[in-house]
Amino acid sequence: MSFWSKVNGLGLQDFRPGIKSKAEMGDRLIMALMEIGPGKEDSGHQHPFEQCGIVTEGEIEMFIGDEHRILKPMDAYFIPSGVLHGWKTFGESVKILDVSVKQA
Repeated sequence: MSFWSKVNGLGLQDFRPGIKSKAEMGDRLIMALMEIGPGKEDSGHQHPFEQCGIVTEGEIEMFIGDEHRILKPMDAYFIPSGVLHGWKTFGESVKILDVSVKQA
């Protein structure tokens, strides 16, 4: 079991170019705090599991299916399994707390 205090102050490690993260992995779930650098984009992907999260810092444009939104701190998202989704950051980094099913 693990507790995270002051989520936005957690030490993050390089995950992918322009993305840092800290993840906690259980038997079935992954909880990750991710910091995505400015000017980054995921033009879209899909997977066979649900995913949800909340923006903790900054702004990010996300799309889920045909719906596009600009999310700010304390805005949340839910992505159904199999639905195309993606995101784009702007001039500043954004932090999101993301939860998804651990792939087998």
